[in-house]
Amino acid sequence: MNISSRTKGVLMAVIGSIFWGGSGVAAQFILQEKGMTADYLTAVRTIVAGILLLSIDAFINKNNIFAIWKDKESRHRLLAFGVLGMMSVQYTYFVAIECSNAPTATIIQYLMPILILAWFSITERKLPGLSQVICAIMAIFGTALLVTHGSLTALAISDRALFWGILSAFAAAFYTVQPRWLLMRWPSPQVIGWAMLIGGAAISLIYPPLSYPGIVDIPALLSLAYICVLGTAASFWLYVTSTKYILAQEASILNATEPLASIVFSIILLDVMFELPEIIGSLLIIMPIIYITLKRK
Repeated sequence: MNISSRTKGVLMAVIGSIFWGGSGVAAQFILQEKGMTADYLTAVRTIVAGILLLSIDAFINKNNIFAIWKDKESRHRLLAFGVLGMMSVQYTYFVAIECSNAPTATIIQYLMPILILAWFSITERKLPGLSQVICAIMAIFGTALLVTHGSLTALAISDRALFWGILSAFAAAFYTVQPRWLLMRWPSPQVIGWAMLIGGAAISLIYPPLSYPGIVDIPALLSLAYICVLGTAASFWLYVTSTKYILAQEASILNATEPLASIVFSIILLDVMFELPEIIGSLLIIMPIIYITLKRK
């Protein structure tokens, strides 16, 4: 059956986002049920996925993956992106999952576009529009609902989970903004692949992954393989390739599938229950992000 280029692009963006959302659920399983540690998972995920992405760029895209290192400015920016962007966003996200669950960590991290909006408003000395302010207030209120379960007297998640979740959103904002200069000059699989290897090497210096922590069994190993191959390398390749067939703005809107997939997989596979306050809070975070993306278009 022949499908149109646009349909192909939509499917690739959605499947990539679903794979990525599923990786958080798989991470929750091996972090909470199998005794894996966030530092080990970050090191293995980034190194394995980095090698896979660079292999794709070298053997499928036929690019010279070492060319980026010949440019001094690119080297410096790539090292900063690998450590401050890639390593930070992966590690903070996994610690947030370890302290709470995959949907909560994913949705709190989804505050990232609001932080980016605030950053550009400050650096460009330009006040955000009324609709952007309303979207920011909705997202903040949604986060409050999500983490308090609708109660004003107590958090529904631990202080540590909230701290790492917010830190993950800031790391994701840096991860999104910082590499723009690199991505305008070099193939995205090359930039992300090297950043993953750099981030994996950096965290390995702090927490050497010399032995496998936790329980070693088939479910744990399959979950780890899913996170590295489908949840990282394949999801990124699908998402980036989708922009050949659809607009980048459309792909980013379809990326809203990620937190929804995380919620569905968690309910089905891990028996995580989302009640009305959490559902409303999640929607209050996700819907403004989609609106802001549509406005940019």
